[in-house]
Amino acid sequence: MSFLYASMFAKLYGAVLLFSLLLGASGSDDFITKYEKYNSVCRRMGYQDKRCEERDHLRHRDSLQEVIAFHARMSTDQKNIKNRNVVVFGTVTLNTGKAYNPTTSKFTAPSRGHYSFTWTIATYPGAMFNTQLVINGKSVSYNHVNGRVGGNNYEAGSSTVILKMEKNDVVSILSADTGESARGLWSSFSGFKL
Repeated sequence: MSFLYASMFAKLYGAVLLFSLLLGASGSDDFITKYEKYNSVCRRMGYQDKRCEERDHLRHRDSLQEVIAFHARMSTDQKNIKNRNVVVFGTVTLNTGKAYNPTTSKFTAPSRGHYSFTWTIATYPGAMFNTQLVINGKSVSYNHVNGRVGGNNYEAGSSTVILKMEKNDVVSILSADTGESARGLWSSFSGFKL
């Protein structure tokens, strides 16, 4: 109990000393000098200004956090893709973290976390191209593009999914049912870690 009173006394004494410093008990000191004296007294009492230390810690933590992001397009048109075959996005425009493999068109999570993926498929008039995003072989999202309706229009469709992934989980885009014809430069696959 006496420790509690001693601690309260030290805090009260510090507050009185601080109050007298800031009110000008030291004469003609300017604000900066008063502030420096206040900090000196607080440090001698065992208090620390943690704001700078916390800010430095957050900067260090953020600099260590990995950036994972990729964007790839189809290199050429893809036609008559069989059901559940990998749709190839071989032209890479961004691959920060090197988690996307353009040869296999698969993304492998380098670390545990939440990831966002978006893919766009464009078809020619009269053609359909259905796709699915799979994680470790399991379908989690679909994209249906039907160029058979709407006359002579090119059709496009996009899908986005956010996934909780473990390290080494694999994501890819597979055909779903039919992959008649997809326009190469107009179709893309991208993702990033949140």
